[in-house]
Amino acid sequence: MFASFLILGVLNYIAFVYHLYWSTYEFDSLVHFFGGASLSMFFLWLYFFSGFFNPSKINLIQFLIVSIVGAMFVAILWEVYELFLGEVFIQEVEYPYDTMMDLVMDFLGALVACFYGYLKKI
Repeated sequence: MFASFLILGVLNYIAFVYHLYWSTYEFDSLVHFFGGASLSMFFLWLYFFSGFFNPSKINLIQFLIVSIVGAMFVAILWEVYELFLGEVFIQEVEYPYDTMMDLVMDFLGALVACFYGYLKKI
């Protein structure tokens, strides 16, 4: 989990320093993939491994629900935050594509992390 957050942080730092979000096509998707994976691993750790919760049974469906719902909740909040921050504008032609691609990549990252976490658990 910490390695994925570290990779995410390094990618984000490099992207800001070298303006990769604006100059490199779909670099944003790579960062969103690692973001979804990192969030998924965090929520899986929080629910199943931290000891704060006591899940009665552990199965793939629970792993999917915890990781996907947790990661998508934060991903959607992030997109709303970008709107309020003024980073994106709904009127822009590419806004729907960019937002959907961000959410899809967050979802795919969360899905990969979910299966990784489940395989490690079993």
